[in-house]
Amino acid sequence: MITIAVAGGSSAGLGRSILTALKQYPDQLKGVVLGRASSKTPQWLEKMGVEVRKVDYSSVDSLTAALQGVHTVICVLLAKDGTGESSQINLLNAGLRAGISRFAPTEFGCGLLANPRVDILRPRHIVTDACREAQQKHPGFEYACFNVGLFMNYLGYGAPDEEGALNGLNDTWVWVWDVKGMKAAIPLTKEGKVPRMTTTEIGDVGKFVAAACLLPKGSWKEDFGMVGETIHMDEVVKIIESVRGKKMEVTFRPYDQVVEENQKEEIVYPNKFWGQLEEMVARNAVGEGIVNPVLNELCPEVRPMSVEQYVRKFWS
Repeated sequence: MITIAVAGGSSAGLGRSILTALKQYPDQLKGVVLGRASSKTPQWLEKMGVEVRKVDYSSVDSLTAALQGVHTVICVLLAKDGTGESSQINLLNAGLRAGISRFAPTEFGCGLLANPRVDILRPRHIVTDACREAQQKHPGFEYACFNVGLFMNYLGYGAPDEEGALNGLNDTWVWVWDVKGMKAAIPLTKEGKVPRMTTTEIGDVGKFVAAACLLPKGSWKEDFGMVGETIHMDEVVKIIESVRGKKMEVTFRPYDQVVEENQKEEIVYPNKFWGQLEEMVARNAVGEGIVNPVLNELCPEVRPMSVEQYVRKFWS
């Protein structure tokens, strides 16, 4: 039995999707949640019957005690107070002290090349660098950065079954496609073409993570990309129009305009964050908006939902 500690696992989106997927392997995988001592355990987590270990992320001793018997640590921490990187470093150091074998930092975004280009994501390299150093010092230790692109669930805002469509996603920012309002604002590449981007449904993210936990020793690598679908952004418009039976009002945004707006933007979040993501996608680069399907190849038993399947499921 492999015990997997999900740090931040009380989140209704990623945390719940990973724990739900781990439950599909009751004879092989056991999920436990690391939760802040000051946080209340949500009702859905209590009903799931998963063990919750209360911790102090500022204390390596507290974390070391909680990680006894743990094989793999998966981080989905959301620290709005700016302690995300320090908490993960403490968690990594505690894990190494407790004898963990695998560690996955909080990523679950676009490719690793994207982080240096997005202000809010730039500090993430601190944790990745620490993982690289740990691997050099501790033979047999493995780490992986799970990259997913954009959550497909952003297409779910305003759907008839919005709760099911969002699958725990808690972010009200409508980006590129306003499916309810039937409007879209698509950034263009420098050459004036429509870029491709990767998108993955939250539930499928959990399935890929669980499958990755079952991979044999030595399989984990830094770039653990997973792909629901990589698709041209205007193809998403065509799918929405087909399913909803009406036309979207589409605006195409020149690359230079997107860049100029980001340079002038002063509100770091959410405005500049989403603006920089738009600019990143417009670069149409593998390792940024386009994710390598590493886990799709390693875990072919996971069959993720396509954009059309998602839109038909929640907007038909």
